[in-house]
Amino acid sequence: MKTLLVGSAIIDVTPKKPMFLHGYPHVERVSEGVHDPLYASALIIDNGETQIGFCAVDVIFISKDITMRVRKQVQEATGIKGENLMISATHTHSGPVTFSDIFYDPVVPKADGEYITFLVNKIATVYIEAFRNKKASKIAITTADATGVGGNRRSINDVIDPEVPIIVLKDMATDKIFALSTIYCMHPTVLHEDSKLYSADFPGYTRTYIKEKLGKDIVLLYHTGPSGNQSPRHFINSNTFEEAERLGFKLGRLITKSILRLNESDYQNWISINIKQFKINLPQKKFMTVDEAEKKVIFVKNKLTKMQLDKEPAKEIRTVECDWFGALENKQLSKMHENGELKKVYESVLPAEINIIGLGDVQFVFLPGELFVEYSLEIKKHSAKRTFVNSLSNGVLAGYLVTPEAEKEGGYEASNSIFSAKAGQVLIEELSTKI
Repeated sequence: MKTLLVGSAIIDVTPKKPMFLHGYPHVERVSEGVHDPLYASALIIDNGETQIGFCAVDVIFISKDITMRVRKQVQEATGIKGENLMISATHTHSGPVTFSDIFYDPVVPKADGEYITFLVNKIATVYIEAFRNKKASKIAITTADATGVGGNRRSINDVIDPEVPIIVLKDMATDKIFALSTIYCMHPTVLHEDSKLYSADFPGYTRTYIKEKLGKDIVLLYHTGPSGNQSPRHFINSNTFEEAERLGFKLGRLITKSILRLNESDYQNWISINIKQFKINLPQKKFMTVDEAEKKVIFVKNKLTKMQLDKEPAKEIRTVECDWFGALENKQLSKMHENGELKKVYESVLPAEINIIGLGDVQFVFLPGELFVEYSLEIKKHSAKRTFVNSLSNGVLAGYLVTPEAEKEGGYEASNSIFSAKAGQVLIEELSTKI
């Protein structure tokens, strides 16, 4: 009789020293302490034929280099194929720099090599521990509706994907839940540049809530789905830890309710596992001249100044402030394009690795980079199976993957991108033949 074996583990990856906090453009921001720890949480699923691993890490990016180094260590220690291991960033903006090949924000330093080695070793360790913790298990896959937790940061009424998939693991011997894996399409950016403490932001509070309600030993993997244009901006009253708690607990309640609605018949003691992987190159953006980029900086800065003088709503001002940051970065990108420096950035991020993991009749797509939420919805629409999309996985795209509409509008995300909006269509067309 086939038996499903699953192991989980969690490990602290918080830096042991003050480090630059990465996530808010043109802001010099160094940590002054720890509000809540940064974690790496891992899950190994073994159906007796195939083993796969998921890992969610409370950092802003997971680079190709980190991915390859972790996979090598874990494969050597456990025998699991390295390419079967997925590593995702939760994308907290209150953690250290983890990728050195983005040079177009002049205040962001290169990643600290000592911390990167520490992080690689910690992720490998948590995977190996999860492997050693494998036990006979049951699995169920359900969803929660997170409408109202956050939304579109460009406009409160614009497109969202509030569907939160939840993989639930039960210990066969005790019939107790011991691990969960979720994906939510939302930037974890309740905390802004005035916060100088290490934090997982609102997903850390979601973890706390679930442990309080479902069991203190539960390991939660929180993954971030396509959320390039999603954030809590229009759904919070302040950028405080109190608001991060309120939002995180709200999401935790919705996830918990969905789990408690499951019946015993929803759990399976074995599940098929299928893996597809391919790599893809994406079309580069056509850049402005440096003079054109400078004119855009001046135009957006004037718009921002007028909004501030007119005392327009703070959340609307924040959107245009970000557009100004994007215009500054666009100018730097234009300079790098003209002098050839962008070539090494493209070489570091391409080709992009795409993974499709099938668990029974459900599949999970793992993509690198920050994609607009429209791509999550588009991928689901093209799939014959129930499909969920995870981003910021196994590599960095150095900027956003935006829609043609966003590219035409020219806001922060489009200005900050190094890829044409056609890249999204290339990705969709390639995926549609495989899902």
